[in-house]
Amino acid sequence: KLVYALDDNLPDLPARRLPLVSRAEAWPTDEHRWVVRFLLGQADSVWVTTPTLQERLAEFSQKIVVVPNALDERLLVSRSLPPLGSPFGQRRKVVGYMGTMTHDDDLMMVLPALRAVWEHHRGEIELQLVGVMGQEDTLQALKELPVRVVGPNPDEMEYPLFMLWFTSRLCWDIAISPLRESPFNSCKSDIKFLDYSAIGAAGIYSRVPAYEPSVRHLETGWLVKNDVAAWVDALETLLVQDSVRMQLAQNATQYLYTERILAHCTPIWTKALTYSLGEPESAC
Repeated sequence: KLVYALDDNLPDLPARRLPLVSRAEAWPTDEHRWVVRFLLGQADSVWVTTPTLQERLAEFSQKIVVVPNALDERLLVSRSLPPLGSPFGQRRKVVGYMGTMTHDDDLMMVLPALRAVWEHHRGEIELQLVGVMGQEDTLQALKELPVRVVGPNPDEMEYPLFMLWFTSRLCWDIAISPLRESPFNSCKSDIKFLDYSAIGAAGIYSRVPAYEPSVRHLETGWLVKNDVAAWVDALETLLVQDSVRMQLAQNATQYLYTERILAHCTPIWTKALTYSLGEPESAC
C-alpha cells in the first residue's frame, strides 16, 4: 500500500523562481507540482492535516484521511523561557518567524507593523528569520530593520535534525505567523503553533482557519486580524508586558506536551493506518 501524506495545498501553490537560492534548490517547479499530482492520484490513501485540505484534494483521491499534526517529543529539546535580563544590562527581545521560503507575501503584510514597533523600540528588539523569504525584493524591504537571518548547517536541514537544532538553538521571546487569505493558505494547519510552543515562545497568529480551532486567544496564543493596528497592538503588548508574554508561552508549551505530541496522539495514527490498509475500521 502507498500512503501519501502532505501538509500543504501544493496543487494551488504557483510555480515560482526563488532568486535567493540556486536554480537547483528552487521550489516548487512545474516538475515538483507534477510529482505531487501523480502521487495523489496513485496513492491508496492520502493523509492530510486539515478538513479544508481534505476537501481541496477530493478531486485527486476518494480515500483521504485527516490526521492532525503532532510533534515527535523525541526530537524536542526541553527549554526554559528566555531570561528577562542579565547582569550586563537589558538584552534585546527577539521576535522570530520560521517557515518555508514561500512566505514573502505574508511577511510583507506585517512589515508596516514591524516597522512601527521598531520605531518605538529602537535598540530593544531584533527580528530573526528562519527561511520565510524567497524573493530578493523582500530582503531589500527589510534593510532598515534589525533583521538576522539564521538557519542550521546543511547537514541539519532534514526534519529530525532540524527540529533538534530549532528547539535547542533558538531563543525567541515572541514568534509570529502571519497568513494572508488565499486558496493556498486556507488549507494550512497549525504546525507553526506547535513548533513555536516547543521553543517556549509566545505566538502571534493571524485569525484564520489554520489557527482558530487550536489557538485559544490570550491563553495559548494571540489571534489577530490581518490589519496593521491589530498586529502593532499584539506586538507592543507582548514586548512590554513580560508577565502576559511569559504566561502565553507557558500555556502553549503545556498544551503541546499534554495534547499534541506523539505519545498522546498515537491512537489517531494507528486508526488512520488501519483504515488506509483497508482493514475494517471507521474512517478518521
